[in-house]
Amino acid sequence: MADYEGIVASQKEAGKAEVLIRPSAEGIPGASEDINCRVCHCLAQGSQVTIDALNAVGAQVGDWVLVRRDSTALLRNAMVLIGIPLLGGLMGVVPAYFLTMGFSTRLAIGTLIAALPLLAGMGIAAVTFRRISSAAEPVIVRVLKRASEMPLLSTQCSLPSNQSSPCDHCNISC
Repeated sequence: MADYEGIVASQKEAGKAEVLIRPSAEGIPGASEDINCRVCHCLAQGSQVTIDALNAVGAQVGDWVLVRRDSTALLRNAMVLIGIPLLGGLMGVVPAYFLTMGFSTRLAIGTLIAALPLLAGMGIAAVTFRRISSAAEPVIVRVLKRASEMPLLSTQCSLPSNQSSPCDHCNISC
């Protein structure tokens, strides 16, 4: 499970909160060290992500919170969005191949026979994705610091002052 720290920016309906997450280190958050060695992604003033998270602990605006996201959700979503249409396509191509004698005759009917299960698989995948992706949303699991305990947010840039632009001199050591 991936954990991120952020500040609650606003309260939303249905027990959700908008959380502002700003990466604290160079590189792409959640990416492997190998990928970060090959991709320049330095932090800049605007390097931040805003997400809607389920507010399970009753965090208030301005609280520093820990947000947890199920890391298996990406794999599960990919399996649904790729696997189900692929299975539908196979279920259409195999019978179409035999019914058209190797796609040598009645090509229009064979194409229709192959396309219908593929389209059905895409529709089933879309419905399934909507249902399972809502269960994998980020959740605020802990308040690290209350807003009353923290100083005002700093607006200082995380880049050294001698750096002219965020990605001019990416010095990621690998």
